[in-house]
Amino acid sequence: MYDPTESGDDALQAIADARLDADMLQAANDAEGRRRDALYDAGFCTHGSGQGHRPGVPGLDAGQVLCTSGCNTVFVSDEAWEAASAAPYDFPVRRQGQ
Repeated sequence: MYDPTESGDDALQAIADARLDADMLQAANDAEGRRRDALYDAGFCTHGSGQGHRPGVPGLDAGQVLCTSGCNTVFVSDEAWEAASAAPYDFPVRRQGQ
């Protein structure tokens, strides 16, 4: 958007700063992805996907979540599963068959 009070240099600097911020965020996301890949390659579950309780489907009680990324852990709630998937390094769980 055009701002008559802003110089061309200011606008170019703002664009460069925004690109740098995006580059830094991408680098952090790449590093987190490599860290999770290394955990998975070492035989541990990253809790990347889960299946919640569905009426009429046996195996889970209301509110429980089954990890479907390889460990088959049953979490007591969505919040517990989300916490485990946000930080799988805190309490590593081996994938089944590993």
